[in-house]
Amino acid sequence: MPGIAARAERAIAGVLLGAFVALAAGFSLGPIFEGPDEIEHYRYVRALAQTGRLPDAELIQQYDAGAWGEFHQPILYYALAAPLVRALGDDGFDQFEERLNPYYGYRFEVPGNDNKNIFLHTRAERFPYRASAIARTVHLLRLLSVAAGLGTAIAAYGVFRLLWPDRPDRRLLALAAVVFMPQFAYMSGVITNDALSYLLITVSLYLLLRQLRDGPSLRRAALMGVVMGLALLTKLSAAFLVFPAAVATLLDRRSWRTAPLTVALVVLIAGWWYVRNWALYGDATGVEILFRWSAPSEKIGDGRLALDIGWQRFGFAYKTFWARFGGGSVAVSDALYTFFDALTVLVLSGAGLRGLRALRRPPAALERKQAAVMIVYGLAWLAAAFYWASRVWSGNQGRFLLPGIAAWAALIAFGLDAWTPRRLRLPLALAGAAVLGAVATAALVGYYLPAYAVAPVPDAIARPLSYRFDGLAELIGMAPAQPRARPGETITLSLYWRALAPADRSLQSYLHSAGSDAVRRDSIPATGNLLATDWRAGETWAEHYTVTIPPGAEPQRAYPLVAGLYDPAAGMALPAQNDAGVEVTPIVGRIAINGPPQPGEPVARFGRVAGLLGADVEARGGAVEVCLTWIALAEMDRDYTVAARLESADGALLAQTDRPPRAGDYPTGAWARDERVRDCLTLTPERALPGGWRVRIGLYDPATLERLPVVDRAGRALPDALLPLDAGSMHEGE
Repeated sequence: MPGIAARAERAIAGVLLGAFVALAAGFSLGPIFEGPDEIEHYRYVRALAQTGRLPDAELIQQYDAGAWGEFHQPILYYALAAPLVRALGDDGFDQFEERLNPYYGYRFEVPGNDNKNIFLHTRAERFPYRASAIARTVHLLRLLSVAAGLGTAIAAYGVFRLLWPDRPDRRLLALAAVVFMPQFAYMSGVITNDALSYLLITVSLYLLLRQLRDGPSLRRAALMGVVMGLALLTKLSAAFLVFPAAVATLLDRRSWRTAPLTVALVVLIAGWWYVRNWALYGDATGVEILFRWSAPSEKIGDGRLALDIGWQRFGFAYKTFWARFGGGSVAVSDALYTFFDALTVLVLSGAGLRGLRALRRPPAALERKQAAVMIVYGLAWLAAAFYWASRVWSGNQGRFLLPGIAAWAALIAFGLDAWTPRRLRLPLALAGAAVLGAVATAALVGYYLPAYAVAPVPDAIARPLSYRFDGLAELIGMAPAQPRARPGETITLSLYWRALAPADRSLQSYLHSAGSDAVRRDSIPATGNLLATDWRAGETWAEHYTVTIPPGAEPQRAYPLVAGLYDPAAGMALPAQNDAGVEVTPIVGRIAINGPPQPGEPVARFGRVAGLLGADVEARGGAVEVCLTWIALAEMDRDYTVAARLESADGALLAQTDRPPRAGDYPTGAWARDERVRDCLTLTPERALPGGWRVRIGLYDPATLERLPVVDRAGRALPDALLPLDAGSMHEGE
């Protein structure tokens, strides 16, 4: 074994497998029933545990209100899990089902903890689960999936040893690709029959390759039939094993004598389930009855394959194959998806390059047969995923590709090997494993677990506040201090809270823009992660709201932001008091809807923050109308007042107006850099306008009455920090 001793390889493989257990167990710590269809899988297990009966229409009506759920699935996983539920109990399950999060499903594609949870979770469900029987049972049940995932990784490593007996570097990298694939580790940490199917399907692949290498025997044929039969008794998609099994059989004439035994055992072990389905429902798979009874809207069109729709939706399946958790609601950052994209490009181009080399120098017969089986095996699960994406609206999920995890990991190692210098194979394989491990860890601790956690309050709050609500909670701040966005843009607005006492009823948080629907967010406190009845005095939390400004929102407007607590049972907001105990409207700031950036060269600059691009000054009806075109040279942290003076030729004041731009509808603190703002005002003197009048304008801070210094285009400072304007027009470039 070149490059590494057998003992060292076993040690490294052991470390990788141990890392997988830690990773999958970490994913299993997520809140209960947040996995894909997890509560439906549990309901099936519970029905078997409590009745000992196989599912039928009567049982489904009793345990799932006739909704069918996952009761169409083959029974093996649920039968194995039922004794554990029977032994542990699950008090609290019935009440749990009533705690759906009314705000679940907001902006799935945005990472964070903004209502990613399907259910509302109590403090009792937190580790170590002593106060919640249902939480304890679910977390222990998830360990079955962790064990199945570990078994899948071990079986995959066996596959890699068969494929590359003389390449320890390649098989270690492939093993790392299995154990550090975030979505695989995640699916190995929830209640699902998928995890057991991955194990049995991967073992089936191992047995097929082992038979190709060592030749068929009755013992191997029987073992293969048992494992494939159990796989088909776990999940219908195991039927796609027929394709690699058929290829392996066709390529090895020796197996033709023993293949009937394998088929017979598959039928004997799993056939009864599908015959029973046919007898009960007229549908051997149970899928059609699922559509008919509980999910007719799930079918795309009339239920026939819509390949064009499947292709359009396959991009989401690609993302969820790598890392998209919680049924798709928990995304990772664009940086991680870019990493997966780059990895995909490297792998596919490298595999193509090695394929071209193989055409010039064909491998040995066994290697060709193994390659054929692996290619068909991978394509089988690609076809399965594409089938579901083309038939069912919820079918575009990457987990349907994961039964082929051994093929995908082998492809990763094979493709990356094309770019690896021979003498650096082992160091680069270990480095690649470390990188994959870091990415998987980041997905777990940086995105998945925080998505269901109470976000902390930062040490420094951008905009401190103090509003108390009914003696239960205090709103202590928000961020950013001056939020701004353009129509169609997405921003994050944060509220910071402190609990004063636990509530005796359910409360909701709200953040609204007054006078506009630009911002309208409602949520359970802590963006769905902390019930008001669970508050503890002194506890703090942040609410990070993802807000998309409507594309049709009127630009260059600013609206007050109002935040607080709402009692849904009473149908009213809780009153807010300030520090003095006076009841007030809890205005926390404002949201600025900016216009597009339009850089320009001003004719005059007011400090370093604002410029004047042009002015139109006209006498009309005894008054002077002044229209100013401002440009923001920087974002401003305060609202300046426009001072406009109408003066005679000798400087005597005829009229004066001091007001914020646009009469306060769009103050300077709301402007974005390089934004142009048109503002018109009227100066009306008490007497008739004399000849030779002029207008002078300036900007000042109303808190200090200090004017911003004014310089013209040549950089000359103007007296009194005022810019003189004569009748007529003045614009940039003139």
